[in-house]
Amino acid sequence: MGLVDFIVMVILFILLFIGAYFLWLNLPTESVEFEEFNLNLSFNLPQNSSQFYPNMRYTDKEITYNLSQSCSPKKKADFIRATQFLEGKTVLRFKESPSPEIIVSCSNIAPEPEEEGHFVAGEGGPATIINASKYAIILIGKIALYRAETCDTPQIAIHELLHALGFNHNNNSQSIMYPYTNCEQTLDKNIIEEINSLYEHPSLPDLIIETLTANKSGRYLNFETTIANYGLREITDFKLDLSIENKLVKSFEIAELNIGAKRHLTVQNLAISRQAEKVTFTLSTSKPEISKDNNIVEIKLQET
Repeated sequence: MGLVDFIVMVILFILLFIGAYFLWLNLPTESVEFEEFNLNLSFNLPQNSSQFYPNMRYTDKEITYNLSQSCSPKKKADFIRATQFLEGKTVLRFKESPSPEIIVSCSNIAPEPEEEGHFVAGEGGPATIINASKYAIILIGKIALYRAETCDTPQIAIHELLHALGFNHNNNSQSIMYPYTNCEQTLDKNIIEEINSLYEHPSLPDLIIETLTANKSGRYLNFETTIANYGLREITDFKLDLSIENKLVKSFEIAELNIGAKRHLTVQNLAISRQAEKVTFTLSTSKPEISKDNNIVEIKLQET
């Protein structure tokens, strides 16, 4: 065998070895599972709620309203005094707007007292709600003022405004949220505290990784995840970054998530290091959120 033939054989052997090595690297093997992640849905919000449903609020503590032209000057003044009363007791602020969150109408015809859900002098409550898991977000509230106010303070308007904020009747005859009003009733301290607690968080989005499952076959990663917006505003232009050993492997662009919306992402056969035993998923955005604590999930291979 000549020298040239020997060199050619060596080169072919090296190429064959390299090819076999890369084939081994890319060859699927028995699937191994990563730890499964499920979000612990516990929030630091009022537990003993006075509302129709727990954690009802508008997107912002500045709430817009519009008074119907059918309302008399007296009823308009009563409603404005009611907003000023709540502004003096809570963090809420109210502003008149042509695109209102609370719509106020008036009539001289009161509903029959025995009609379920009606207050004898008026009625109010949330009309359009989004379940965003952390909050039941009120998009539209409605108030109808029927009978004229007979008290020095706008008891009827305060009562109905609290309904529009999501608060239900109670059994305390001294409370302004008792089904029938009198001029001596007052605003419950627990309602004030609940309002302030509910509106403590600013009007921002809140990205959450709800669930995450993954497995690996050789150097190929498969995963499924559910991403949600538990916040109070929509969010646009964010990414899901996948990293191994603090090195970015791939970013997945996600256009937007509305309030309460969820996005399910499934990825198969993503090439990663064969030795990878820990994968980090991060929801990445330059925009502020209520909290970024739930933006990162790290999962490890299950122990066998």
